[in-house]
Amino acid sequence: MTDRARKAALAEPSHPHGRLRRCSAEARREAVIADTPLHAGTRRTELRGREPELRAVLDRVDAAPATGLVVVQVSGEPGIGKTSLLAEIARRLHERHAGVLASASDVLGKRIPYGAVVALIRSLGVPVPLDKLRADALAALEISVTEDSGAWFGRACDRVVRLLTELTATRPAALLIDDLDHVDDDSLALLTLVLRRVSAAPLVLVTASRSHTSEPGVESLLDRVEQHAEVVRIDLAPLSGADVARIVESVLQTPVDDALAREVHQRSDGNPFFVTEIARSLRELDLVTVDNNRARLAVPPDAIRLTRREAVLRRVAPLENDTRLVARAVAVFRRVRLDQISLLARVASLPESTVVSAFDDLLRAHIVVHDDDRGYRFSHALVGEALYHEVGPAQRRHLHSLISARLLEDRSQGLPVDLLQLAWHLAESAAPGDRVAVTVLAEAASVARATAPETAAALCARALQLLPRNAPERSDLLALQCRVLARASRPALAIDPGLAALESLAPGQERTRVATAVIASLFSVGRTAEAMALADDEVARGPVPASLEAQRAVLLVYNNRHDDAISELDRIEALPISSPAEGVIVFEHLAMLSSLLFQHDRTVEHANRALSCSDGQPMLELQALSVCASITALAGLVHDASWRVRRAEELVDQVGSHGFRAERAASRVALDWLGGRWDAALDGIGRWLPDVEAAQADQALGVLQAVELSIRTWRGELDVAARLASLPAPQSVNISKLHAAALAEYLIARGEVDSAYALLADAIGTRLEAAYSCVLVARMIELDLERGRTEAALEALDRLSAVSSTRVSPWSRTTIRRVTGVVRQDADLLREAVSEAALGGLEFEKARAQLALGEVSSDEVPTLVEAYTAFQRLGAHGLRRQAGNRLRTLGAKVPRARSKAPGLLTEAEENVARLVQQGMRNRDIAAALHYSPRTIEVYLSRIYAKLHVSSRLELARVLDAMQQR
Repeated sequence: MTDRARKAALAEPSHPHGRLRRCSAEARREAVIADTPLHAGTRRTELRGREPELRAVLDRVDAAPATGLVVVQVSGEPGIGKTSLLAEIARRLHERHAGVLASASDVLGKRIPYGAVVALIRSLGVPVPLDKLRADALAALEISVTEDSGAWFGRACDRVVRLLTELTATRPAALLIDDLDHVDDDSLALLTLVLRRVSAAPLVLVTASRSHTSEPGVESLLDRVEQHAEVVRIDLAPLSGADVARIVESVLQTPVDDALAREVHQRSDGNPFFVTEIARSLRELDLVTVDNNRARLAVPPDAIRLTRREAVLRRVAPLENDTRLVARAVAVFRRVRLDQISLLARVASLPESTVVSAFDDLLRAHIVVHDDDRGYRFSHALVGEALYHEVGPAQRRHLHSLISARLLEDRSQGLPVDLLQLAWHLAESAAPGDRVAVTVLAEAASVARATAPETAAALCARALQLLPRNAPERSDLLALQCRVLARASRPALAIDPGLAALESLAPGQERTRVATAVIASLFSVGRTAEAMALADDEVARGPVPASLEAQRAVLLVYNNRHDDAISELDRIEALPISSPAEGVIVFEHLAMLSSLLFQHDRTVEHANRALSCSDGQPMLELQALSVCASITALAGLVHDASWRVRRAEELVDQVGSHGFRAERAASRVALDWLGGRWDAALDGIGRWLPDVEAAQADQALGVLQAVELSIRTWRGELDVAARLASLPAPQSVNISKLHAAALAEYLIARGEVDSAYALLADAIGTRLEAAYSCVLVARMIELDLERGRTEAALEALDRLSAVSSTRVSPWSRTTIRRVTGVVRQDADLLREAVSEAALGGLEFEKARAQLALGEVSSDEVPTLVEAYTAFQRLGAHGLRRQAGNRLRTLGAKVPRARSKAPGLLTEAEENVARLVQQGMRNRDIAAALHYSPRTIEVYLSRIYAKLHVSSRLELARVLDAMQQR
């Protein structure tokens, strides 16, 4: 090679000459070991330097039947080998006959609602028995523009959960998601719920994402899943010098000397993709020679001007100019279909025949690859990104503009156009003030808002960027953005655009909708004073619908304006109702309001009127039943709530809707708790908690937490109760009081009586106007009596007596009569308490009243025996022992505990009990028996109740005694 020729080579000639033997296209593919898409259709290449990471993932899959869901988060810079690692994982798992669902996303994919989940399911090769479930899941993910979003989303989640449950019934499975940071937010929201619901299945989620990227949806997914599954983080480090040398040898097809390997390692920073590209460029630039069958640099290292980016662009440098232009155009499309060749030709400014030929050249060079049914994409994202940025920002914008113009033209002629794809190109090309772009983006957001609210919110944000600050269209866009964010359970993000929209929205239906959404969002995040101020302002502006008036009336209670709320109740009840939907909303709120004001007879009346307003419309009827069931259940109106829940569940079966699940979950758990079905309550909490968490239904979540804390505490399971007690208290004004009662009981059980007393005193309010104030004051009175503070107990009883006439629910009446009877040693009052509880279906309260009666009167042995039996069945062993001691004092026979023979426990419970006896922790037991830790907690609760023990130590002693018999 002459000096002149070498200088030309160092200046990166467009037609390189090499000393090394040229590789065929097939051989080049074999040599590339850096990232390639999971479905690129390439032949397998050897994975270099990632054996420890591969082993770590496969070990997690092997352990999945014992551990349940495991998440492996792979991260690293572009080209570091994330996709290659996932591809090798997929290959190994296929060899093991494990279930594999894989998807990869990109910038365009992020704008396709639920695209990642659909890709996962489509990638699954399933046997015939699962084919229908796969088809059902895909059908459920087809976005509906007419169906209620809650119903659609719930059904889609159910279908995906059912598919994964069946898939993992006999074998482990893995979800492989490449480029997690490019997954659409709607897929992330759905996966968050689905993964929580299958957390006990032998499933491994492996994700790959770029380091140092922060996507709120991704962080939310990982944070929520981490609460219920093990999360393993693998950060792919640069390859070692030895691994780099092996890659260079595979590219050059000959051994290499140490100096060449070190140079490539230094320039590539150990990144396998750039190792491959730099080695290939060195070969094609004729900068490598072979001596004694070993490759070495032909020039001094400082004479080589070859960076990582230049190495990537070298891949397309040998292409003909027309082919390179087409590659740039493809970079703007990101993904292209064959039916878009004519549009591609227009963007590249080339004849269509030339583009067809150039496109085939890109395929032969493995620069573009077929991506299943989604068209064609670059073999590696870095190639597309390098070409995209090579175009330059002005030219990129121009090309996006050409594409969007053509799509708009096709649309005007009635041809089918992907609205979201058009919106993306307009978002990338439109100039500020482009009203056409704003209109399309707003239209796309409106279409997506019902079932893909995350996508709709992003489209609104981009449209708002295009509009001037004083544009009249801004208010409508801000209103839409607020409502879709509220629908997406993003209340904190919905507030600012909603408030901005209200600054210019004229009075009318749209303003009312936005105001309602903002008030509800402020309420959800605990900003009740601001919600109250906004509601007051809307009312002051002029007539507002009855629905907003009812919403405001409930806020009055939350802002300690009880007298104002009482005065509003009758007025709002008489307001005209404009539609069945508004009638349901108004009387739901009035039912809640009357319950908060202790007017429980009116609560039932308002709940009935809400149902009658539904006018036979299934969704409205389901809403009225579900919401009002939760209201009456939490008021202790067991019989009323029970029939509403039953009818709601029958309606769900008829109409197939999954809306208002959180309300029904809270109702069912509360009813099982009050009705003495504590095992069923715990089972329900485990089953419904994922749905409630995913819906960010704070009130329902607070109910589940308070009920479980109460049951665990009364059963003496203080290790489990401690975890629940450490959780943040609910923000809801009424549920926070229910939680305070449960937390106080936990503190008492731990011996922290003073702290419990202070908590109760703080929760009751100055006029006993707070929810559950009867329950709270009654517990304070009992503590006063136990500590010999009779005067304080009498004073508190006087306060309770002063409001007793206004408390009409069976729960309140039972509590007042029981504690009054205890203070005054009045057996007749205690008998009334027993009767009241029995009529109200309050089994635990009935047993407590029976115990109190048995302690006051020596003639109530049968009543004491009944209480003893009830506590035994519930697992409330502290109270059971108290009843037993009183029976012994009276000289009565204490009922024999049910036999503690092994047959009392089911086989699964016996297995758990034996492992506890051996000293194993819950997590270890879960791993050994292939359950989730949560399931072990449920089993332990049942075991404690059946064997009348309240701790692991007591359980071990009982089992030891059984073995000695």
